[in-house]
Amino acid sequence: MEQIKELTRKLIENSFKEIMLQIPFEKITIKTITDHANIIRPTFYNHFHDKYELMECIVKEEIIDDVRQCLLDGRNDEGIRELFKRFYNDRTYYAKCFDITGQNGFAEELSRLLTNLFAEVMKRFVKDKEDIYSSKLKGMTTEMVAEYYSSGLITMIRQVIKAADGVSVDDLINSYGQLMNHTIFELI
Repeated sequence: MEQIKELTRKLIENSFKEIMLQIPFEKITIKTITDHANIIRPTFYNHFHDKYELMECIVKEEIIDDVRQCLLDGRNDEGIRELFKRFYNDRTYYAKCFDITGQNGFAEELSRLLTNLFAEVMKRFVKDKEDIYSSKLKGMTTEMVAEYYSSGLITMIRQVIKAADGVSVDDLINSYGQLMNHTIFELI
């Protein structure tokens, strides 16, 4: 029974992604999704509250959850590399997602997911947060630092999604590493 539920969930997610490539998000209805997936409306609501939650679940399941595990295991480079590659490999879909703005917009939801992820990682690895924040980052909280890094990462994800020919994901990953390891004054 659980396997059928998971297969149905994946069917809904895949149908939504296919529709997103053809129809602007604001014109997609639950009926559009259920018709495309050949399921009834209540089945959709057994899995998701609305199309915004569906969109969030897709990025969480396809990217964030695996990246979270890498970061929590201390495999930071691998986690960031995986994040960039997954966004790049499905860039047409995610470019459409970034077009969703306003309340529950994709960038805002992604920022929330990444901020929570970074805060979780920081809380796990930073043993004496008070010492770090009082000596190096006065007035900052874990959440503020996590949000700062989330914003920068989203900027790079946007670049990965619209990577021009001749610019590889590896180039962008290396550039991100340079940005993370140097201050702006060292780069200019």
